[in-house]
Amino acid sequence: MLFTYGVAVVREDYNNTSGTAVHTPEEDPQEPSKPMWPVVERISQKEFLLDPGCARWSDAAFMGHEVRRPRKALLKEAEENPDRGWDVKAIKQAVAADPVKDRHNTKYTPERDEVVFYELWVPSHDLPESPGAEEGFHGTIFTLCAAKTEQGAEPLGMYIRKPRPYYGPRTGPYSMFGVYKVPDTPMPLSPLTAVECQVSELNRHVRSVSNAMLRHKRLVGVNDSRTAQLVKDTGHDYVTVVPFEDGRAMVQEFELGGQTEQQALWIRTCRERADRALGMDEALRGAVSGAGTATEHTIASEAANARIAYIKQAFTDSVTALLEKVAFYMYHDDRIVFPLGDEIIRDLAMGPDAQPYFMGGGHSTESGYQFEDLELEIEPYSMERSSEGMNQKRALETHQLLLGSLQAMSAYPDYPWQDHFQKIGNAMNTPDLPELVSEKLLARLAADLQRMQQSQAEVPPKQSTPMFQTQAGGPNRTPDSTKFSSALPNAGQVMSRMLGAQQQQAPTGAPQGVPGQ
Repeated sequence: MLFTYGVAVVREDYNNTSGTAVHTPEEDPQEPSKPMWPVVERISQKEFLLDPGCARWSDAAFMGHEVRRPRKALLKEAEENPDRGWDVKAIKQAVAADPVKDRHNTKYTPERDEVVFYELWVPSHDLPESPGAEEGFHGTIFTLCAAKTEQGAEPLGMYIRKPRPYYGPRTGPYSMFGVYKVPDTPMPLSPLTAVECQVSELNRHVRSVSNAMLRHKRLVGVNDSRTAQLVKDTGHDYVTVVPFEDGRAMVQEFELGGQTEQQALWIRTCRERADRALGMDEALRGAVSGAGTATEHTIASEAANARIAYIKQAFTDSVTALLEKVAFYMYHDDRIVFPLGDEIIRDLAMGPDAQPYFMGGGHSTESGYQFEDLELEIEPYSMERSSEGMNQKRALETHQLLLGSLQAMSAYPDYPWQDHFQKIGNAMNTPDLPELVSEKLLARLAADLQRMQQSQAEVPPKQSTPMFQTQAGGPNRTPDSTKFSSALPNAGQVMSRMLGAQQQQAPTGAPQGVPGQ
């Protein structure tokens, strides 16, 4: 997908991983059928066929791929399974594959007598014997090959297998992985192809400099053989006598070839242009020189993350479309049988000796729902690997988050905490975070809160008496019947003593400094 585009085909094949025989409802119980399995195979770009006249993927009149099978194995299958529609005569007349020419291998590749044929899916053609789209059949599969003719004549096309209805999703058996959409063409544009011109120019200049450095020479020229021998034999930091002429030694250094300053400058320019088109810089490669500020690196990182995020989303959409085809067979076909893993056994609370199996099909059409009504989602960050340091950082953040939320969970146990932590876990690349906040924990916090509230309601309120009333007496008490505290004397007694002290200290004459008194 990153270089050009990718194609995958989804089909059904026999599955031997279950190790048990499974009966389908329409078959005789005495004759068990073999379990099936949805298989995904990558198709080479050289082997994929697409309608060249279509402008969109959904408008293709046909699509298919090339298949190579050993002639002997194909004849054996045709003889043992005549109901599959193989033509024995066409298999014998089919042109054998050329391993050197077709596969671009070396001349030492041995002949294998492989039959080359092509399977084409035509969505608009329905055979009379097709059960119809209601039963999951969409279009027709044609199988053709090139047959041998007389000496020197061109091979003729012929059916190597009888046309058969295609049992599968409405979108067909093929899925394409691409990044950028191109108008009026079904073929996508990859990120590396978009910057191929800039990268090619940069590589040409780098190769030119590499060749120049291979031709780089450093020579020493002298005017006679004796001086040449002296220069050759004298070691570093040693002194030797060299003939002089006009006050100068007749020894001269020559340097030929190598990288020039203009070449280094232009290579740097080409690299910056390619990085700008690709959205990559030195900081993202981990080579931070310190020339740029932290803000510049942050802006560049955000711009590059936006481009990479689009590529990730395109890959996720392609995987979703591919898995929808796999889910089609798991939804419709009761021949799809495979054992479930230990994680499913724990989720279903089954015993250690249990051996559960998944079996497809079994959906009635009376409800009115179809397979297209289902939705398939992929959990964020579930298809990428994070570093060990990032995992440790997220684990520590998760630990602190849970400890900090316990008080709030105990105060509000009715809040949907599992959904709350599900969103946080998706954002932190920890999709199993809600498992730590189990129903048992929430029930315990709710019970603790209820017990605390009941204990507070049962304790009677404590009757408190104000300190002034305790020491000075109640409002209805008289001074004769009240014994005042020594720490808080009667207010009337205090005021009388203060007035008496002021009268004793009052001056007899007029105050000084006030004229006319």
